[in-house]
Amino acid sequence: DIYSQLMAISQKSIENAHYETAYHALCAALHYAQDIGDEHCLKAVSEAAKAQSDWIDAHAPKHRLSSQSTILRQGVSLYDTLRRQAATRALLVRSKK
Repeated sequence: DIYSQLMAISQKSIENAHYETAYHALCAALHYAQDIGDEHCLKAVSEAAKAQSDWIDAHAPKHRLSSQSTILRQGVSLYDTLRRQAATRALLVRSKK
């Protein structure tokens, strides 16, 4: 299905150092999971966002999506924001059941 494809694209992208592609595919997976109201998929997106952020920090700490780069420019981590959005949307889906 579309969700699985997006998650697979995101994972393959992170493994091949296409970090922004990985991030945006994960964002698309979040939107799809929200559209279908799947709490488990939303939680998986949140977990994947954390794992991908950790991967970038370990393998490409100078990349603009790394935690180090975010701190240096006093910015907001896109991955942390994505993780929180996915977790919050999962709670909203659960509360509507």
